[in-house]
Amino acid sequence: MSDTPLYRFLTFRMSRVQAKLNAQANAILQREAGLTLTQWRILALVGAAGETTLSEMARTAALDKGLISRNLKAMVTDGLIVASTDEQDHRVQHLTLSERGQIIHDRTLPRMQKRQDGLRSALTDEEFETMTRVLDKLEAAAEARDDG
Repeated sequence: MSDTPLYRFLTFRMSRVQAKLNAQANAILQREAGLTLTQWRILALVGAAGETTLSEMARTAALDKGLISRNLKAMVTDGLIVASTDEQDHRVQHLTLSERGQIIHDRTLPRMQKRQDGLRSALTDEEFETMTRVLDKLEAAAEARDDG
């Protein structure tokens, strides 16, 4: 497999790694809290912000608004997120964690941090710094216009 031309595509390799990392995170989150990775990311974003909106989350996390919206609807119904309508712009909803959402956030955050630490320990400090610089460059390249 590693000698096929597709395996030499950077985006293919990154996609494979991302899929494996997502599967690992989903298994942990399902077992620990009954959440999907997307739901946990929303919970973490709202928890970190204290109060946010769907648009702010989409911008911060580069997640699809439709994906966030579908998950938010379920999370509000499940009592994890509280949505309140903006008084000036009724199209905007302000999102905060419910008491139950805060409890799950506080319980799962250390577990997910432990996972990050485990992943980070697979790299030396130099490898981590190099990877961070490379990801910054790739992100900038992905945001640049493709004229050709």
